[in-house]
Amino acid sequence: MLNKEGLTKIFKKLLEEAKNSYDDFNSADGKIGDGDLGVTILHGLKEVNSSIGKFSNDMGANFMLCSQAFVKKSGSSFGTLIAFSFMNISKNLKGKTECNHDDIIAIFETSLKTILERGKTNLGDKTIADSLDLIIKGLKNNKNYSGVFKSATKKALEDFKGKKIKIGRARMFEEKTKDLDDPGMLALYRLAKVF
Repeated sequence: MLNKEGLTKIFKKLLEEAKNSYDDFNSADGKIGDGDLGVTILHGLKEVNSSIGKFSNDMGANFMLCSQAFVKKSGSSFGTLIAFSFMNISKNLKGKTECNHDDIIAIFETSLKTILERGKTNLGDKTIADSLDLIIKGLKNNKNYSGVFKSATKKALEDFKGKKIKIGRARMFEEKTKDLDDPGMLALYRLAKVF
């Protein structure tokens, strides 16, 4: 079950990992993009954590606060995708005080759907969407969240080694991206450790 207390702990741990991985995220993004992924994630999570005092038992309302935090602190495309994902999750969880296993799967399904639609990307393009897809498949067969998050996000990085990133600014680098991790996939792998 995921409730207000659990969500609070998760976001505090995510902030710590975002601080630890700040330079790595920026460096990975700098090879194929603006080099601001660490900035986007850290600033967004700092703002979420500054809003934790406003968290209530309504999980939908809490995810809306998270969405507003990323809107306020990030103008990047990645930050916008996170904000829209949180907003759509909040609509689905409105009034819920606890999230069961099916709700948690739905959270990731909503994130994936939002990223595919708003990011105008497809599965197989070597993006964070591919990591989310593996997480969802893993959760449908297993309630060991820590194990699923770690193994799915690692598998995504491994599966796409040697493949080109097909979306965003990275497309300009063509063959070079075969040897690089997608920054969003790398970030999700690192952040998954907090679970």
